[in-house]
Amino acid sequence: MRLGACISHQSPRAAGLVMAIVIVTGASACNRRKQQHYETTVEVTRVSAVRSDDANKPLTLDVEVSYSECPGAELEVVRGGADFAACASKYKVGDKVQLGIDHESSEEGNYKWTIRKVGDCTRTPDPNDEAPYAMVRECDDRSVNGSRVGFQCKQIPNKALVDKCPWFRRR
Repeated sequence: MRLGACISHQSPRAAGLVMAIVIVTGASACNRRKQQHYETTVEVTRVSAVRSDDANKPLTLDVEVSYSECPGAELEVVRGGADFAACASKYKVGDKVQLGIDHESSEEGNYKWTIRKVGDCTRTPDPNDEAPYAMVRECDDRSVNGSRVGFQCKQIPNKALVDKCPWFRRR
């Protein structure tokens, strides 16, 4: 077989391979999830050991925080394992601490946020743990005939909240 015949025979194959690489690379770039990192100050509203060892050293700890710099009434429970518990158990109700938040889009096109740091304590979230939760709601007084009779809350963050605290954006 001549060298020229070998090259011309391989060229369509090579072109197909190059095209496949371009398509796969382009598709993976479209599916790449965009991630942003935010820092904010929160107020600690509760610190609670969920599980402790025989020496009463916390192995799992919940830290509930209020997003005091955000409009509305947003609470979040941040749960962490032994390393997080050993560090974060020093915080007390009323302490103001920095929160490190990763915000990324999901495969469905929605957004989610993950707390990675509370104060100077690093948190490694457990993907199987369903205990941590966030309560994001906007509440307004409800009036009838000019008298306040209660309140009504919406669970979807409004524009004012998302403008001030963008990690709450869900879509």
